Amino acid sequence: MTGFFKRLFLRLTGPAILIFVVLSFAGCTHIEVPDQIIGRSDAYIDWGKSPPGAEDRARHLIEGKRPFEWWYFDGHLDNGQTFVGVFLDPSFVSGKPEVTFSLYSPDWSRESYLQSLKPGEMKSSIDDVRIETPLGFVHRLDDETYHVYWKLGGIEADFTLSEEAPGWRPSGGDGVNESHLDFFWTVHHARNHIEGTITKNGITTVVTGTGYADHNWGRKGLNEITRRWIWGRIIDDNYTIIYADVDYYDPSINSRPLYIAKNGTVIAGTGSPTIRQWDFETHPILKRYYPKRVSIDFDDDGVKTHIDITFKGLVENVDLLTVSGLGGFTQWLVRTFIARPNYFRVIADYQGTIETGGVKDTISGECLYEIMGFE
Repeated sequence: MTGFFKRLFLRLTGPAILIFVVLSFAGCTHIEVPDQIIGRSDAYIDWGKSPPGAEDRARHLIEGKRPFEWWYFDGHLDNGQTFVGVFLDPSFVSGKPEVTFSLYSPDWSRESYLQSLKPGEMKSSIDDVRIETPLGFVHRLDDETYHVYWKLGGIEADFTLSEEAPGWRPSGGDGVNESHLDFFWTVHHARNHIEGTITKNGITTVVTGTGYADHNWGRKGLNEITRRWIWGRIIDDNYTIIYADVDYYDPSINSRPLYIAKNGTVIAGTGSPTIRQWDFETHPILKRYYPKRVSIDFDDDGVKTHIDITFKGLVENVDLLTVSGLGGFTQWLVRTFIARPNYFRVIADYQGTIETGGVKDTISGECLYEIMGFE
């Protein structure tokens, strides 16, 4: 459905909207489930191995009709808990500055907090990453260390993040971080060591763990940029792997990043892995699908890897309209007749091999991947 008709739909009110929907849009939110999705490139794409500079870590002065920006942090703690915390300035869903924090227990039950801020309550630097809000902050202490803090909804998390695998700013053309594009992405820490505390109900627990930090920004609504993406990360004993496949509406844009670090050294920074998704499951309520099998293959620039990822469980499924700020009836209309924007987070097992310099290593363990969809 074109942007024109979507805008027209949202302007209609009262009985007219119901008539317009019934006559023109009935059933348009149905999408076919593919047998498989394969993203591949014909030639090697070098996106470099460099970390982001200060201007990429900082808030951006974005010109666009619906600009957005967020700084994302997550980590798996040694006590079995997992956290995800985000500072959005503004949110790509609501258009408001927001702070979120979610904490998963070892059995993946979740408590999640999201709070919007008033204009001016989130202060973020344009010189380097530094964010101040009544609900928490992000402070970059030095080249390798961040101090991040959340306090909202009865939970308080205070973490120091120390780099173990460096960040990444993919660059070099071919559809990544080019000035004419509408969507941008950098990694602040591909892997970090977490030390800190979590306080709930007046009880403070000291925690340690392994985490990740990245940063996204753009000029217009994500639903106008991409249909969907898969993104995931693997933290093995000696390897850190980040991968994604973004399905842009513009077919000329390739965005299929693969980052591999061995210990603290980046050995692959490319836009040309082959990523296959198959064995799709349709969620019974959200009516959108996610893959239960994923594979990653790459053989170039002295690095050869093959990884198989197999679904274990769905740990999060979100109807993004519920956090959009739209009224309940409008949500129903959009969900039923225009689009069903959604988010899935999956826990999975991985196994594979990575070969470099004539040495082949075997990797295996547990990982997470996500599916974001806007159709």
